[in-house]
Amino acid sequence: MKNHKPLSLPVLLAAVLFTLVSCDFLSDFNQVSKDLPSLESNQFYAQNMVNGKYYIVTADRLYTGEKCVIWAERGCGATMALAREIADEYDRVIRPTTVEMFSIRNFKIHYKDEEYLINDALDFASWLVEGDGKLTILLLDIQDGYEDPRTDSYVAGYFFNGNFLPEGKIEGTVHYSNDRDMIYIGTNPGLDPDLREQTFATFAHELQHLINYVTSYIVDRDYLMDTWIDEGLSSQAEYFYLKENPADKCWWFSADPNKTIAVGNNFFVWGDRPDSIMDEYATVYLFFRWMYLQANTALKQNFFYNIATSNQSDYLAVTEAAARINPAWSNWETLLRTWFAANYAPKNAVFGYRGDNYLQNGNGKNFPGIKVSPISGSSIALYPGEGVYSVINNSFSASSAGNIRYAGISSSAIDTFSSYTGNVLLTFNANDSIRGRRETGILTGVAPRASDARSAAETQTRQPGPYVLDARDVLGRDRLADLPEAAGKSPALKAKAVK
Repeated sequence: MKNHKPLSLPVLLAAVLFTLVSCDFLSDFNQVSKDLPSLESNQFYAQNMVNGKYYIVTADRLYTGEKCVIWAERGCGATMALAREIADEYDRVIRPTTVEMFSIRNFKIHYKDEEYLINDALDFASWLVEGDGKLTILLLDIQDGYEDPRTDSYVAGYFFNGNFLPEGKIEGTVHYSNDRDMIYIGTNPGLDPDLREQTFATFAHELQHLINYVTSYIVDRDYLMDTWIDEGLSSQAEYFYLKENPADKCWWFSADPNKTIAVGNNFFVWGDRPDSIMDEYATVYLFFRWMYLQANTALKQNFFYNIATSNQSDYLAVTEAAARINPAWSNWETLLRTWFAANYAPKNAVFGYRGDNYLQNGNGKNFPGIKVSPISGSSIALYPGEGVYSVINNSFSASSAGNIRYAGISSSAIDTFSSYTGNVLLTFNANDSIRGRRETGILTGVAPRASDARSAAETQTRQPGPYVLDARDVLGRDRLADLPEAAGKSPALKAKAVK
């Protein structure tokens, strides 16, 4: 009998990978799970990403690894050899790398007068559902409307923390739980050999979401982490698996194909412009990457760990970690302003993207390095966290009002006096609340220079996917209206980590 299962958890759909690719689907598979009737089978609930409805998946257990069990939907094309490859990659690389960067390790849990020794957050996730210490990995053809590899996008994988609830329909919602610590991985076309590395990066992305969720139990956070922080950490989980900057996100930032980053859209108020959701993923990746690059070697080792294990759930989790790099960055306004300056001057040796040649100089093709576009006009309304640039002629005077702040930015300096000098005026909303309102700031009214215009290669050559999106952004937030908010109260189980 499951004595310690939580009776009430905030249910939050975490990240989904949403990709645009062109490929031949699983051309090397020669043995599919439907041909193996002697294998152990089970049924799982999965969600249709087109209409949001749940359906039953019949799956066979193909392989049991050291820390995972691979299940495959019958007929999805997964083989035992592929299951072994996935399990080996998970056990040898994905799990240890992600745990090292983001997970509390070797801690004790006290519950009902008993003490439990836990190795890491993933073992704790299994403990929550009285599992065997092995993550369930379900390979399936996710129902996402994918048909044409030339034009269609597809869902490559997702994590749903509702699976920590008792099995079956989740009371008061339209959602269903499998009562397991698990991750879903799409096979069509995500496990084609040409896309497998990205799918493994997806794995790392989703695994961080799982770790982040259960860490709310361990450190007794009052709220789940803000979406932008959780997504920022997952973006770095991808980086540490791939060991390179994601070309799609970097290109998206500098090309700004929807012209919405130029007018302020970024990660802080997540999803405020649903038609430009890739802006959030591009900017949150760069913000977290920039902070990491600013840290010295000693601080780099635990920088993301300190954020992921904070008992703060909002911007304070980030500023507390950033203050170890620069004490002035304990102030959200100062941290945000410095990052905006880095985006204008990525090669600056003090506040730029230090040591990252790709972000500073680009790839010599369609990515010129980090680049921003000044805009014209006399005023602009900005959500909290948003910032824009306008050209300064000699100097420009402006006074802060409400949460609107200003700075003069050049390639070598940040001017914070009231009469601003530099190449551009930065106008930004320093409100540290994701629920804050839009506020209006002023611009210089000077037209952007010709040198600020994007080249034809930047604006006309579209970077191919894959693109990383959250399940809430794929399904539409209205379909999730019956779920508690991401900032809902923490789980009923108040476990305490003892170092």
